[in-house]
Order: sequence, then structure tokens, then C-alpha cells
Amino acid sequence: MANKLGEWIEDRTGLSKLLKVMLDEPVHGGAKWSYIFGSGLVFLFILQAATGIFMASYYSPSSTAAWGSVYYLQHKASFGWFVRGLHHFGSSAMMVVAIAHMFQVFIFGAYKKPRELNWISGVILLLFLAGFGLTGYLLPWDQKGYWATQVATNIMGTVPLIGKYIKILHQGGSDYGNFTITRFYTLHVFLLPLSLIFFLFIHIALFRKHGVTPYWKMKEDVIRNHVDPFWPDQIFKDVVFALGIYAVLAGIVFWTGGAELQAPADPASNYLARPEWYFLFLFELLKYCQGNYLIVGTVIIPTLALAFLIVLPFIDRNISRYPSKRIPFFVAIFSGWAGAVVLTLLAMHHDSKDIHIIQQREEAEKQAARAIKLADKGIPPTGALSIFLHDPITLGEKIFKESCNGCHMLRGEGGENGPDFTNFGSREWIVGLLKNPKDKKYFKESGMMPPVKLPDESLLDMAEFLLSQSAGLINQNAERVERGKELVLKGNCVVCHPMGNKDLKKMAPNLTEYLSETWLKEFIRNPADPKFYGTRNKMPAFDKFTDSQLDALIQYLFSLSKDRDLVSEKQGTGRQRYVFIPTFPQISVNFKGKS
Repeated sequence: MANKLGEWIEDRTGLSKLLKVMLDEPVHGGAKWSYIFGSGLVFLFILQAATGIFMASYYSPSSTAAWGSVYYLQHKASFGWFVRGLHHFGSSAMMVVAIAHMFQVFIFGAYKKPRELNWISGVILLLFLAGFGLTGYLLPWDQKGYWATQVATNIMGTVPLIGKYIKILHQGGSDYGNFTITRFYTLHVFLLPLSLIFFLFIHIALFRKHGVTPYWKMKEDVIRNHVDPFWPDQIFKDVVFALGIYAVLAGIVFWTGGAELQAPADPASNYLARPEWYFLFLFELLKYCQGNYLIVGTVIIPTLALAFLIVLPFIDRNISRYPSKRIPFFVAIFSGWAGAVVLTLLAMHHDSKDIHIIQQREEAEKQAARAIKLADKGIPPTGALSIFLHDPITLGEKIFKESCNGCHMLRGEGGENGPDFTNFGSREWIVGLLKNPKDKKYFKESGMMPPVKLPDESLLDMAEFLLSQSAGLINQNAERVERGKELVLKGNCVVCHPMGNKDLKKMAPNLTEYLSETWLKEFIRNPADPKFYGTRNKMPAFDKFTDSQLDALIQYLFSLSKDRDLVSEKQGTGRQRYVFIPTFPQISVNFKGKS
């Protein structure tokens, strides 16, 4: 019965003949590990297609719904984070394997006659892979993808004569919006895959026609006489390589927790964009091509490099495939590759030293964590960015920028009349204040408090005790609290600072419930209260803030500390604890207060 069914299928489909044609391909010179890269790329393309289809079943390509759909896939759908992680890191793997494959082909001289079209179709396929990376970057509609893609489209706009129209065509208009994401979605999901499949078919057909290019030292009689079938010898090596790729990708996904999803794209923010690693060399190149020379980096150099790759089979007409006979071309290819690597490393090095980039990365992580926390409560129909409209920390940030930033520095921006609020209320901030109150970060020369001359460990104990009076401290150390309490209560601190309900009229601020919600509310409303600075006060009172504005400002101040955990969660005691969830700028605030 089984034989009859097999015969029936074979008669109608010719399946066994097709498999025989596919698997009996002769590998002249024998199966080799150096031939695995092409099959590895085919495997990765299939993996990208499969994961992409899964993701597309959740994705909504609109500026209001894109981020929310990716959030749902990442955090709600079963194994969605894993599938998205495979797709994200798989795109980088495709670039790595494609570059390795191109170098293997070049080194073996497999671009020479009669394989010129193999090489050219391969170069075109590499461009399609870069296109996939560029178009896919925008689809989550988060901060990183949104701003990095703007850099890319601005580069398109530098093309002479037609650049403006290319940019408008990709953006779907003069500005970024809903048409932009639908254009990029169409490119990423329809046009690029269809184009890649078409050229991949041509590439594989040409490869099958001309066969593999053996090692240049292999003798002709060995090439003729040593012939292995594609199945099972070469297939085995290809499958091992594919499984290795998958294992590495799965390991990276588990290690990192999947692909990053930053906060929703905010066109009003000031974000320093960086492209994916395989475009970093072009980004760095633009730093050396400013002004009138910008077109050199955006158009001329990339076009010349691409033109060289395409015409390489026609200018290297030496029939020998020995590297020693192709030195000028090796120098050209490897110097270009070395230049790209150096520019990429320079870009990474510059970013690792750039304080603005470092701060932005830290802030982006906080913003993303905040956005995900808020999205868990639901995303409004107006779009993911709307989750911040009623967020107290967002409101608090606006209030701080409009009322406090003129006197208080924050992350290198703002006034210098008052203490720097970078990492305000953290252990590090308190230790610095105790160690040198007259430091420019704190009270400068106007400070009356003398330095606390104790070892750093003792200062940490004191900071732990002082911060223990405000709820929400993470990793609180009970032993440090006790040691710090003894140092504060039995040391010189209580000579000037009231503590508890005794000696309430001393010259320095009361340390009872220091930096707690209650303490900060009273201080902001009236810093000249005898409980704080009295007649020595120089800070204006903000007594016209509404309760909701004041609560929002305090939550924002708490969020500045890296040592706080909870924000605005009511505890059984009736006090508020604070969850450390970072900030995200979005709405404007109108209030009346003194400044």
C-alpha cells in the first residue's frame, strides 16, 4: 500500500527526481568546511522569514499602534521575546556570515570567469541584507529606531539632484509619521523579501551551473577524480554549521533577554542617534566629511566602493586564482575592510568616552523600563506616547525643568546656584555632601557645614542611616544603618542638626525623616521654616504648587536616585514607598509658583 502511494505521489509530482537533482550535485575536489557559508546564509534567511511571519501576526504598522504591538509581542505573547530576539540577532548574524562568505569567495577567486554573475548577484544580495537592517530598524517605532532611521533618510537626501525626492518617497512626505512606517513596513515585508528571493534563485542557479570553486592549490586531476555528492558529505557540514549558528543565536537571546525595546518614539525629544553596528563605519566617516565635503562620505565613497565590487571580475582578468598573483586586489579589498573596521571601532570608542552618549544610554534604559511599567497598565488608543500623559514622574520632570533647573544642575545642564541634583538622594550623593559640603556640586563657598572627616566606610554608614528614614531604599544594610545611627546621634551632627523631637530650633535642618516624602514637601513649600534654614535660607518658597504638582515633583526627585526602588505604591502602614522608574519627557506643565 505504501509503495503504491509513493508511486502515485511520484507520478504526480516527480518529487524523488527533484530531490535527486538537488542532493546529487557533484562537489569537485570533495566536501569542505570552507563551502558552508552559502548554506548558512540560506538557513538564516529561512529563520528570518519564519520568525518574521510569527512577528507579523502580532505587528500593527501604524505610528500609534506599532510600539504597543511590539511591546505585546515582547512581554505578553508566549515566547514572543525569544522569537523577536532570534529575528533581531539573526539580522546581525546574516551580515557577519554574508561578509565571511564574500571574503571566502574573493580569496578563492570564485568571482573570475565564468562566475562573474555569481559575484555580482552576491553583491546585490548583500545590499538587500543592508536594506533589511535599515527598514526593520524603524518598525518598533521606539526612540532608537526612529532617530537612527532619520539619520539614514537624511543621508539619502544628500544625493545630488534626486536626494530630496528619494527622502520624501521613503518618508511618505516631508515629515516622519504614519506613512513613513507603512512605507518601511512594505519594503521590509514585501518588496525586499521578493527581490531577495528572486536574486537568491539566480545566485543559486548560477552556482549550480558552475559548481564550487576549489582551493587554488588543488591539482586538476584531484578536482576531476575526487568528487563527493552534495548529500550526505557537504550537507552534513552545512547542517552542523546551521545548528551551530542557531545555538549561538539562542544562547545570545537567553543571555540578553531578547531584543531591546526602548521607549516610544518622541519627535519632540533630543536623541543622539546611532545606527546598528554594520552601519557605524559610515556614521563615523561622516564626522570627517563635514560641510561641503559631506557628499564625499554619504555618496562618493560608498558609490566608488560598490562600483569597485561590481566591476572586480572584469578588471581582474588574470586567470590565476593564486593570492600572490592578485596582490593589488587583495590590497584594495583588505584595506577597505580594515578601514571599515577601524572606523567602526573608532565610533564605539568615541561613544564609550562621550559623557552625553553614556548618560543618554543610561536614561534610555530608564525610560524603557518606565514605558514598559506603564504599558503594563494599558496603552491608550491615541498611541504609546500617551502612556506618559498622566504619569506623575513625567509631570514632575517638567515641573523640575521649569522651576528648579534654573538653579540646580542636572546631568550637566542647568544653573549652579544650588546643589547639583544628578543622582540626588543616592548613597553616593549623600557621601559626597558629607565629605565636602563646599564642593561645587553642593553648597560651594556659601556652605556653613564643615566636612565630616571620617573614613569612607563610616561616611557610607552615615548615608545609609540618613536614607533609611526615607522609604524605598534598595539593598538596605541593617548593620550599616545601626553603625550610621550611632555616628550621627553620638557625633557632631546633632550639635547643629535636630534629630527627633528635641532641640528643634538648632541652626541646621532637622534630620528627622530626612529626604522622605513628608520632609521634602515641607522643605519645598517653605525652606525658610525654622525646621530647615530659617533666616539663613536663600531658596525661594514654592508654596503655590498644588498637592498633585508637589507629589509629582517629589516622585521625580526620588527617581533621580539609583538607590531607590519603589515609586508611589501605598503600603499597609499608610506611608508611600517609591518604585524607581525613570523619566520620559512628553507633556507641558502649567502652574503658578515662585521662582
